[in-house]
Amino acid sequence: MRFYVMLFAAIVGFIGLCFPAFAADMPKRVVTVGAPATEIVFALGAGDAVIATDTTSTWPEQVKTLPKVGYMRNLAAEGIISLNPDLIVAVAESGPTPVLDNLRALGIPVTILPSLSALENLPNAISVAATALGRNDQGQALTGQVKADIAAIHDLAAHHANARRSARKKIVFLMSVGHGQPLSAGAHTTANEIIELIGGENPMAGYDGFKPVSPEIIAADDADYVLVMSSTLAQLGGLAGVQADPVLGLHKAVAAGHVLTVSASTILGFGPRSVGEIRDLAAQIHRDEAGQ
Repeated sequence: MRFYVMLFAAIVGFIGLCFPAFAADMPKRVVTVGAPATEIVFALGAGDAVIATDTTSTWPEQVKTLPKVGYMRNLAAEGIISLNPDLIVAVAESGPTPVLDNLRALGIPVTILPSLSALENLPNAISVAATALGRNDQGQALTGQVKADIAAIHDLAAHHANARRSARKKIVFLMSVGHGQPLSAGAHTTANEIIELIGGENPMAGYDGFKPVSPEIIAADDADYVLVMSSTLAQLGGLAGVQADPVLGLHKAVAAGHVLTVSASTILGFGPRSVGEIRDLAAQIHRDEAGQ
């Protein structure tokens, strides 16, 4: 009997020694840079470890009260160092590079995620973040869910393409920039990929990146839908506010109420919530076509 008691005590002691080592592998002071990086870290269940984010990170709600380390492309090492982080998780576009190099030189681990301007990179980005956070089980579960959601988007788009008798719907993305001209999205942008994923055609895909568009171009554009950020819709007071806008309201699709919305965080890069948004956009267009 004494042998079994001693054996049990030894096992318990061994587990006790191993558990702190395992827990130590999980960072406790994490700084996230880039809205998609922040979303991924929270989706992996590590939100309690996040002590600061960059200014593009506005979701989930609790990050709004956290300290900010600046804009993702214009970080300052001093502010980050003062927070004493044990991990930085950042999107691929973060920088400047010398700042990140300085942080690494000081012994602060910096994990750069694969580019999230392409939805196909999202599962890999989740895996990279999960490894850095010591949350591989959560990473596998979230990656499986996201892969299934992406497959559902492709299936939905393919189904719509087979069922659709007419040409692909033209969808133009317009982003309000205060008092300046709106920006439209060309090729190699998240907005363009969203349009293609839901089976649409981007009439602005002849150029790369974002480009200002004049009121005359907006008024003459014949796209079937206008895609805007949900924040634009909120700032202007809903669809009626967008229709009353002196520039955006010039578009024929806006006048007809054919306005699609997507979150600003998805335009900045694809995160776990993005797949649901894209699926909803595809479903909305399908409903509109079915009602015609």
